[in-house]
Amino acid sequence: MEVEVALEFATCPVCKRKLALQEYVVIGSEVVCANCETNLRVEKRNPLRLVQIPIQETFNASSRPESYG
Repeated sequence: MEVEVALEFATCPVCKRKLALQEYVVIGSEVVCANCETNLRVEKRNPLRLVQIPIQETFNASSRPESYG
């Protein structure tokens, strides 16, 4: 039995690489670009839009964004 995983695509605003995200990723979720390692936040759905997280907001030891590529 094969399970299909629904993916959605967005572009990294820094390096312009196309990223595949799981459909369950919601607004406010944090992800990391696998290409340039920039921390990103899902800002909008339909269309999916990512924004760079300011470096000051990334120094949180309990925050571990998922990496997508």
